[in-house]
Amino acid sequence: MKFKYIIVIIMSIMILILSSCIIQNKNIAFDLSNKKVLFDNAHSQTAGNADWTIHGGFSDLADDLKNLGALVEEWGNDETGRNQKDDDKPITYDVLKNYDVYIIPEPNVVFTKDEQNAIIKYILDGGNVFFIADHIGADRNNDGWDAVEIFNGFLKGTHQIESKNIYEDDFVGKLGFRFKEKQYSEHPITKMEKHPITEGVKETGAWAGTAEYIINTDKIIGVVYYNKESWGPYVIAGKYGKGKFVAIGDSSPIDDGTGTAGDKLYNGYSYGDDRKLMINIVKWLALNN
Repeated sequence: MKFKYIIVIIMSIMILILSSCIIQNKNIAFDLSNKKVLFDNAHSQTAGNADWTIHGGFSDLADDLKNLGALVEEWGNDETGRNQKDDDKPITYDVLKNYDVYIIPEPNVVFTKDEQNAIIKYILDGGNVFFIADHIGADRNNDGWDAVEIFNGFLKGTHQIESKNIYEDDFVGKLGFRFKEKQYSEHPITKMEKHPITEGVKETGAWAGTAEYIINTDKIIGVVYYNKESWGPYVIAGKYGKGKFVAIGDSSPIDDGTGTAGDKLYNGYSYGDDRKLMINIVKWLALNN
């Protein structure tokens, strides 16, 4: 009887331990439950050496978000070749309003004015956007525009970046910031401000990236800064209307090194705390309204 009693106790303890593990795993798995995340793939995200898609260089991030319970989809399809022509349909407000987070990985085709207005309205009405840029001059499809210029809405040298003025052709400038027309590399980057985005993050890096200039300091803060103070913020977080946005100056920390054969990709996603940083960004955008 005593032996049976001991067996029962041991089995009960094991059941409690297993139940605890299941509950913990369930909490992790459903952290982003019912959240819908849309990746843009309609602006030549596969131009040149790039492969910024959910089945290419951003696949590990996409998988992590799925494992956290999110529904992950993309807008557009892969194109091929350096001088590719992206024939995907424009992104619209009617599409965006169905998603909690819209991620724009380093675009290489200009957003039309209608697309820009749709994105701004989406954020204004409560949507959340992650802008992922790169360094000035990263024109991967040779169309005369790189991600910095596309997000800013104008070509290099057209306007003064570090100005409080809002120009007629501003894109992200309407939200209160611009990407600098610069190229910076630094790793590790260790200057973190206290914020949900930097929780548990001690270091990240930039491999030929850029920085941001904050126009609206009341609504936007730098959460990760380059160690070299004069360069400014590397990651910013802001609010506009009912929505939020995050911007980062490089696509490399999200790149997991997978993609089309021959592309020169870099596994930055496994560097330092890049993985944690990216998941934190999406969580902040999706959960903290």
